[in-house]
Amino acid sequence: MKKILLGFVVMAMIFLYIYQSHIMSTVEAISSAERYLQKPPEEWSKSISYVDLNEIPIIENISATLNQKSGFWNQLTNRMQWEVTIKYNGIEPTIVMDAYTGSFIDIYGPLN
Repeated sequence: MKKILLGFVVMAMIFLYIYQSHIMSTVEAISSAERYLQKPPEEWSKSISYVDLNEIPIIENISATLNQKSGFWNQLTNRMQWEVTIKYNGIEPTIVMDAYTGSFIDIYGPLN
């Protein structure tokens, strides 16, 4: 009985740790999105041209939203993702990344 109770407590602690993980700040998310646009993942390199983001006014042309990931497990554990949209030269790509690690998930919107 004690082993079952101990196992339950350990599983509850792991679940709570996953549920309360640290989320990247907005500035970190925007910085990661800029990195992905300037040096895109290998499979996206032909779709995205090099972008010099130093000339873009941040307040007017960059928006970041924190959304919940889809899927049953992600909703159960409250997993989040950042969606950062950067407007430049008439195009608006949106970079989707994991809110905890900053790893690349997807990119959508007009690219070239």
